[in-house]
Amino acid sequence: MFSAGYRRLLYAPLSREIHSFIRTRSGGLPDGFRFFPEFLSLSEQCTMLSVALSKLDSTETKQARKQRRDFLASHPQEHHAVEDIFLPDAYYNFQEGHYDGVIRHYREMHLSSWPEDQNPGLSFILARLQGLYPSLNVQTHLLHLSSVGEILGHVDNIEASGTWILGVSLGAARVLRMESTSNPEDSFEVLLPSGSVYLQMDSVRYDYNHSVLKAGHFLGCEIKAGQRVSIMVRDRKEVPTFNA
Repeated sequence: MFSAGYRRLLYAPLSREIHSFIRTRSGGLPDGFRFFPEFLSLSEQCTMLSVALSKLDSTETKQARKQRRDFLASHPQEHHAVEDIFLPDAYYNFQEGHYDGVIRHYREMHLSSWPEDQNPGLSFILARLQGLYPSLNVQTHLLHLSSVGEILGHVDNIEASGTWILGVSLGAARVLRMESTSNPEDSFEVLLPSGSVYLQMDSVRYDYNHSVLKAGHFLGCEIKAGQRVSIMVRDRKEVPTFNA
């Protein structure tokens, strides 16, 4: 399925720097999980986040969009950090809970296309991300968590997509917790800073409960509350065809 060069990228040993983002009971990560803690530069993060928020905002009511425009008119923005791009929580129409009870305090949408012609540099960023895709027939989902938003432990629906999922983190850092459904000792946590990318494949995709935690502590460091946007890319599930 993968070229030799792609396998070297996915299965290369973890560097000492990457280990500072990971807490694991077993001392290592399963083969189906890869992590790139500093994949996007600051300018790339700002571009991706601004576009993602614009797309999410476009799905809301005219009244909500007007409230955001009025706020920006009276509160000029200075973006010293990625998190500065977000408006206060009250200016977004966050949903209390997902239909399946897994996601809390969030906005989301399925993205059919990126406005590459309207955003210089976006095509280059997307091409870099596509270089990590194990396959190219994909679907993209935007998920915006509020400062108190979270994703509870769950295993992905095997009917909804294929064998891998790639996540891009933008905004406040959060902790991703992965727990094996068959072995309680097989678990690990990964700190997801803004600009990081992770890839779950095959058994890690379906044999682990995964959750995104609220603010807390990780390896002795405080993880402060804040909004974040995840760009989730999944391969489409192959539908078998039968000859008549």
